[in-house]
Amino acid sequence: MSPDKQLQDLLAVLVERFGAERSLGEVLATLYALRASREGRGFSLADVRRATGTSKQNLSRWLKHHIDTGQVKTQPAEDDARIREIAITDPAWAYRHLEPMAKILGCEVGQPRCVAKRSPR
Repeated sequence: MSPDKQLQDLLAVLVERFGAERSLGEVLATLYALRASREGRGFSLADVRRATGTSKQNLSRWLKHHIDTGQVKTQPAEDDARIREIAITDPAWAYRHLEPMAKILGCEVGQPRCVAKRSPR
């Protein structure tokens, strides 16, 4: 498959999954969250921002959308209550989102696992 076709297929999956009204930064934030969940890592909105470079405004909208749809929840971090830790409520969500993209790119995606507790910094 040509790189052009791979990119077109990948973008089509992203638009299908997230809608055309979402920014690429919000899509990248979702993919970061899914990967962190799959790896068993806890994360905060600040972690997502550092990893993606997405604006705080876009990430706030992104988080609200996923809370409203029941895909994530937030809770105070154990070591610092000022930090809101994000938890994926449906670990299979990661697999459902990553599998079609991995297929396009020709790589394997492991089954999701539960999110581990956030380790102290």
